Amino acid sequence: MLTLRRQLPVFSPVRFSSLLAGALGALGSGRPRERLEALIAEHFGTEDVRLVDSGTSALRLALEAAVEIAPASAPGHDVLLLPAYCCYDIATAAVGTGARVRFYDLDPATLGPDWASLEAGLREGAAVVLAVHLFGIPVDMARCARLAETAGALLVEDAAQGFGGYWAGLPLAGIGSLGVLSFGRGKGVTGGAGGAVIANDASGRRALERIQARPARGARGWVDLARLAAQWLLGRPSIYGLPAALPWVGLGVTRYHPPWPPRDIARGPAAAVVRNWRSSLDEAVERRERAARLADLAAVDVTGAVKGGACLLRLPVTPSGKQDRWSAARAMTEGVVPAYPEPLTDLAVASGWEQPSGGCPGAAYLAEHLYTAPIHSRSRPERVRCAIEDAASAE
Repeated sequence: MLTLRRQLPVFSPVRFSSLLAGALGALGSGRPRERLEALIAEHFGTEDVRLVDSGTSALRLALEAAVEIAPASAPGHDVLLLPAYCCYDIATAAVGTGARVRFYDLDPATLGPDWASLEAGLREGAAVVLAVHLFGIPVDMARCARLAETAGALLVEDAAQGFGGYWAGLPLAGIGSLGVLSFGRGKGVTGGAGGAVIANDASGRRALERIQARPARGARGWVDLARLAAQWLLGRPSIYGLPAALPWVGLGVTRYHPPWPPRDIARGPAAAVVRNWRSSLDEAVERRERAARLADLAAVDVTGAVKGGACLLRLPVTPSGKQDRWSAARAMTEGVVPAYPEPLTDLAVASGWEQPSGGCPGAAYLAEHLYTAPIHSRSRPERVRCAIEDAASAE
């Protein structure tokens, strides 16, 4: 029986007033880009910010600029060291740079770097190492920074999924030499589109200077606002089930997209992000509380991270039995869905990229076994818990 009700795997607060603010911004009202820059500067304690059309563009420009400031005589001066399992947009950004790519494996017990694999990659030479806060679970940034500094590599921090979260009292994206944010669909704060690069130290500022004039001036953003309106309309479990049941719509399907020329953020999305900023920080607190209530179901230990201020976007979970049992209708109805179905190493565009000598077994394990559960304010923790437990025990 087809039901319209289906829980959203991830939810970004969007109100009708956000759409109105975006429309007014697109029409020329106010100074939305400057207001957004001011919000970011206040939150992260830096005025070195560059706004662009998407988080993918922000990451691409950050990686390109970091490679450009690397000493040309250094080993691996044009090599990016990337995690082997994460959002496919990271591969899009890397392809856009034209740089060489080397992978490091992930530890399924933490969703952070496999430290031996990361150190081995750095020993072989790299201009840039990318740390990704997957689902908002913070990476040990002190250890990452120490290893990167020892190897002479610049540390770029991808917090596209970590808005509103903290590590050791510092906001995610505000720790690495360069930090990256995304304001796209399903992120912690959204305007329908947009992203930002943040410089947090002298090396980051040198890199940021390289990208100040690159993107062409953004448009008003009417198409982005139309997508934001669709996100607002479908952000209700009561009606999300219909488009989610239509395979050609592609909701929740993870795909690789080829790179495109980066642009400035459009006025409309910038205004919508400004309007959504406060409610998104409130939503971050809600997700933190729900993650704490469901922490015993998580695939990794998230208790310490949540107590430290981490704000998970989704809760990573793994089945206790066979993977096919997790196709149970109730789990899907409650928003429990597979995470990224392939490691980056298996993407066609990665065929020429370097893997560690021992391969990436951690990334392969996560691609096969990792699911995520919703913890946003429109989810019901008790229903999510029942769905997970029922699906894991189904015959």
